[in-house]
Amino acid sequence: QLVIMDEKGKGVKVVSAHDMGRAINPKGVEGQIEGGIAMGLGFALTEDFKIENSRPKVKFGTLGLLRSTQMPEIVSILIQKNENELAYGAKGIGEIVVIPSAPACQNAYYKKDGKFRTSLPLSDTFYKKTK
Repeated sequence: QLVIMDEKGKGVKVVSAHDMGRAINPKGVEGQIEGGIAMGLGFALTEDFKIENSRPKVKFGTLGLLRSTQMPEIVSILIQKNENELAYGAKGIGEIVVIPSAPACQNAYYKKDGKFRTSLPLSDTFYKKTK
């Protein structure tokens, strides 16, 4: 994945390439990729699930989920390299899309300001200002 930001540090585009073998339902695969990116960006940038004594200290409305209006443009690149006859060559896509989102965001911010952030959600960003 590649996260592209504007000069303020707001994500404006995510390019995501994934090998799912053979896409039996390409629109469904694109939907899985878009959902995974939404989850990954939230995890990386805005969601902060605080727990105290094994009890959640946030409510759904205050968790920090990205709103649809905060989502950047997503470009999905479907790599179809598996010609295995088993399952028509499909490998699956599912949650694997979430994994590169946080490192891609961290890398984009590192390229922007030279700060190597090591905790999630990433601090001192367009989305989470350090107090």
